[in-house]
Amino acid sequence: MALRIGVVGDERLRRALDGWADAHAEWLNLGDMRDWASALAALDGARDPESQSHALAIVGVLASTLALDTFDTALLRLLVAVDRLSHAAALAEVWSEHGRDLPALLGEAAGAASADADRAVRRSAALRLGLASFRANRRGVIEVQLRWSLEKLLDRATADRASVIATLIGPHQEARLALADFAHVADTAFLVRLLMGACRDRAAGVNILIHGPPGTGKSELARTLAQAAGVALYGVGEADDDGDEPNRWERVCALQLAQRIIAPAGAVALLFDEMEDLIGDARPSDGDWMAGRQGSKVFINRLLETNEVPVIWTTNALGNVDAAILRRMSFVLKLDLPTPNAARRMLKRIAMEEGVTASSRLEALLDMAPETATILRVAARATRLAGEVEDAIRPATALVRALRGGEVPAADAEQVDLDLFESTVPLSPLLARLGENAGNGGEDLDVSLLLTGPPGTGKTALAHHLARALDRPLVVKRASDLLSRWVGGTEAAIARAFGEARERGHVLLFDEVDSLLFDRGSATNSWEAGQVNEMLTWLDRHPLPVIAATNHAHRLDTAALRRFVFKIDLAPLGPSRAAMAFQRFFGMPSPAGIAELGHLTPGDFAAVRRQLRHHPARDADDLLQRLSSEGAWRPARAKMGF
Repeated sequence: MALRIGVVGDERLRRALDGWADAHAEWLNLGDMRDWASALAALDGARDPESQSHALAIVGVLASTLALDTFDTALLRLLVAVDRLSHAAALAEVWSEHGRDLPALLGEAAGAASADADRAVRRSAALRLGLASFRANRRGVIEVQLRWSLEKLLDRATADRASVIATLIGPHQEARLALADFAHVADTAFLVRLLMGACRDRAAGVNILIHGPPGTGKSELARTLAQAAGVALYGVGEADDDGDEPNRWERVCALQLAQRIIAPAGAVALLFDEMEDLIGDARPSDGDWMAGRQGSKVFINRLLETNEVPVIWTTNALGNVDAAILRRMSFVLKLDLPTPNAARRMLKRIAMEEGVTASSRLEALLDMAPETATILRVAARATRLAGEVEDAIRPATALVRALRGGEVPAADAEQVDLDLFESTVPLSPLLARLGENAGNGGEDLDVSLLLTGPPGTGKTALAHHLARALDRPLVVKRASDLLSRWVGGTEAAIARAFGEARERGHVLLFDEVDSLLFDRGSATNSWEAGQVNEMLTWLDRHPLPVIAATNHAHRLDTAALRRFVFKIDLAPLGPSRAAMAFQRFFGMPSPAGIAELGHLTPGDFAAVRRQLRHHPARDADDLLQRLSSEGAWRPARAKMGF
């Protein structure tokens, strides 16, 4: 660099160069020499490889790893020297402060011809891979700027190949789960074979997109798939341990760097979490284009078509990804909340790893609020750190409440006892058959059930039990969730409820459905009948289980009754089941007088048992009296219209 500066016929620059030489005379160790060609030769002869800086030693390893040519290697050394080494930085400042082109100087010093130096720098691997760039400071002086990936490398790596690769790409992503934890995902076996085939054939342009709500385990699934395929997985462009955050371009450059570094190794894949960083705040517009998209569309398209190493992408919202990107994916996987059985397996494993108890209350919360599965790890860890190793229900409930933006539904940890239902349809064989169909692939799950009966007969509990038998989350919709004061709002909410249930594979329960399927003959406005029509239309074509519950079956529209495959009327307990309930709820034989109480329901027994925590009973007769009082509060039951 000094030689290039010295041959320029600018007296002011020559004087500045002399000043730099005087200031660094001891370091230069050139005596009174002022012939720059001789000085450069003397420096070459005195160079000691053992004394080179740590930064330049890392650059040497990086250049070898990236297989850079002679010019790109020399330029990368100069760029790092100007940024990290004080003597070179001062020399570059002398040049730039006199209005000269720093990129051209560095290009010449790296070996390019004067006429081609600037272009060679702009097209160099260092700039194309996002390792460095140039910027103007507040005084207008051009400076070298090392980018995020190279800064991290120089600050954290040692001068060996393994350290350079690990720092640039990130550590190997270890799977904490097994494929069995994703038994609810139908396509895992295919994706494992896809990764194996892509690595075996060194196929280019293999991309897998996993999308779904936050917390559903997209990254964990990616790690598990790679492990099952025998493929090493590396995360791309993630924040380092110091919390330094890469921007979009730095993440793209990190992806290109990773491809170039590890492609020769084979049996490797990359994980690009949060694909939004690649495409920006994209969203569908009113026309036929995506608004808010960042970067060159053709650049992204070619990036997806030519990647030598398979890439697994994740995103929370598929709607942000336009069709041009989707068409270049080898596979697109929708990952939703785990099934109840899968969530319980997750709970047991996480509880064991964190040293806390997987309580029945937490299992019940999983049933009532399926999103609980997404926060099990953080809830268990918070419980352990707080020293409350008995149960993680406290932080889990707080997190679910925040996710829902409201109160969490009451979690009933008790298992349903089908023997305590007085039903017009035998429940045990029906639920067993439905569960068997679900286990065989769910080809015949377009079943609808209408549950009727007085309060306390167990309609809601039976719906939860059915959802558990089908191994699907239950989503409860009440009239307050759907009814709107705006014309058309209720119909839109109904359509949205069915659509979400279909997309996520949930069992849908409409509680107090008489508010939605009331007799249209009683409607006073045309729009009121519209919401009934909307419900009927969806019931006809919905492919998944739907359950409706009501205490007032006589209010239902007659056309609605025909839409339900099974109409199950739950009645108060008969004498034999009432006696059985007494034994199971209170742990003692029932008194003879229980046969005279023909109005008891399982809800009455549950209410009395809750009383005992605060007001113990004297004996069985006292319990019988309390049961009688509970049942007396229930109004007389109206007959069903079918």
